[in-house]
Amino acid sequence: MGIVTRNSPDGVDRRSFLKRLLAGTLAAFALVPVKADSERIIDVQSPRRRTRPNRKSTRFIILHTTEADGPGTLECIARDGTASYVVDPDGRIFRIMKGMQVSVGCGRSMWNGLANLDNHSINIETIGFHNKHPSGAQIGSLRYLLRVLRRSYRVRGRDVMPHSQVAYGIPNRWHRRSHRGRKRCGMMFALDPVRKRLGLSEKPRYDPDVRAKRLIAADEYLEKVLYARMGKKETDLLIAQALPAIQDSGEENHSVKTVGEGQTVWEYAGDEYAYESTIYLFPDGMVKRGADLLKDNFDFHKVHPGTRIAVGYVYGGLVTRERTPFSIAGKNWNRPDTLYIMDGQVITGDEVSDKHIPTGTFLLFRK
Repeated sequence: MGIVTRNSPDGVDRRSFLKRLLAGTLAAFALVPVKADSERIIDVQSPRRRTRPNRKSTRFIILHTTEADGPGTLECIARDGTASYVVDPDGRIFRIMKGMQVSVGCGRSMWNGLANLDNHSINIETIGFHNKHPSGAQIGSLRYLLRVLRRSYRVRGRDVMPHSQVAYGIPNRWHRRSHRGRKRCGMMFALDPVRKRLGLSEKPRYDPDVRAKRLIAADEYLEKVLYARMGKKETDLLIAQALPAIQDSGEENHSVKTVGEGQTVWEYAGDEYAYESTIYLFPDGMVKRGADLLKDNFDFHKVHPGTRIAVGYVYGGLVTRERTPFSIAGKNWNRPDTLYIMDGQVITGDEVSDKHIPTGTFLLFRK
């Protein structure tokens, strides 16, 4: 059967047919973005789709800003699976991960006592900056995407929040306790005028974790942006008078810090140095929780250089033939925030295969 011409009664011209045939062929080999089930969403398949587990629930939608707008921004996000969706300045929507798959956009995060929000959230990255308003095209596409996702997953308007509202930092040389204010990412999406344009009529009016003293507020400027009741003129003035962001310790979300010569545990663990969830890995191979060291009257002033510290983790112990990663951490065994320490290297859960984890590997995970 020949290709139907423009004048064919079937109404399909040769050029359209070839375009569809070419697009379908390329899509089959994942060489180019392809249209998803909705015509407004373009599917960009992250290689992380092969290994990422599903979320435990979908309670939140977290809005981010990339803090970069170069041509490689989308490719970088897709490669690492750091968002579920991306919206570019022209309003194009890209889907990175499958519907229920984890994306690792939030990192170290907490809201109302629930930690590790990547396990419970859809992450949406907008290509832009935290102190600049999104483009009109981005607002229109975000409004559409939020309407679709909120309807599908039954997410309340108040549970659509910027990353800066849920991110927190571990103690460091500037802050002795875990603190809100690690990032200003997406803070524009907390502003009432912006939320109104996105179809969001509700938002949190205070930080439940600061109020409950689980965290301290470390960025006064960010607090004003997130929770003040202001009109557009007031918010524009506030943004124009932006103070420098608080100093970030430069930590990675899943980092295990190493004590250097002349450094102390308080530089990395602050007031949480003796917590149950602060894990010490000593150079001689001994692993202890901070709380256990305190009971043993350990002198924290004399921690040897080379000791590694992980704050905010459960110590799962050693992997053996009898103690598999699943038996230790359950469904958390392959999550991106689970850490495997083998041969001096720290590897995340979504980068390992359960068949290739050697016995004697240390396992740390978050609840």
